Amino acid sequence: MTQAPLNGRWADVAKQRSSTWWLLSRLVIEQPTKTWLDELESVLQTVDADAGKPLGPESAALLAALQSARQQSNGLTALAVDRTSLLAGVLHKGRLAGPYESASLGLDMNGDKVTDAAQFYLEAGLIDFCAELGPPDYLGTQLRFMSVLAYREMLAHQAADDVLAARWLDMQQRFLETHLLDWVPSHCEKMARLAKTDYYRATSNLLKAACELDVADVLEISKQTAANSQAVASGATT
Repeated sequence: MTQAPLNGRWADVAKQRSSTWWLLSRLVIEQPTKTWLDELESVLQTVDADAGKPLGPESAALLAALQSARQQSNGLTALAVDRTSLLAGVLHKGRLAGPYESASLGLDMNGDKVTDAAQFYLEAGLIDFCAELGPPDYLGTQLRFMSVLAYREMLAHQAADDVLAARWLDMQQRFLETHLLDWVPSHCEKMARLAKTDYYRATSNLLKAACELDVADVLEISKQTAANSQAVASGATT
């Protein structure tokens, strides 16, 4: 397989991952309004829910929970209350911290973890990244950052720039390992146990699964990109 088809395939994968991270960030950031749930339902209906597909079962569970909630007369109200409870950290004090890395890990909100996350954003050239989204360690901010990195990776693959693609892949891997994987899976397990609605239980499970899946994907793509670059370099010198 030549370099161009490989780059095209990797670009498609990066585009899909960017879209997934963007959707996950919205699940955290967005209030459960009718407009948002309409959009979300339309997106989830296009996802392959086959048990063998990445995030297929989790996406199917979220769709089923969403549709069930919308059939209930107090569905939106129940979702709004559950969101406040789980993602504002006001009703489970002592059992569930707010959706912030520092709070979840019991660390200083102005400590090294928050500073390091902010440094990642600056390294990526995102000077005002937190202005609208929230603090550097806010779950929605960190998920949105992964979407931006995957999108930039996609653009690099489309330009057949393996060096730049490798940079964005490396940043995704480092951010996953030093931030998201350090707190999101365990935090989401707690969220799932405390959730009062199937919708936010399914959301929690999807977030956990996505973080654990993506680190494996990034590592594999990084290996393939490096191997492809070496092959191209060897061909150029022979």
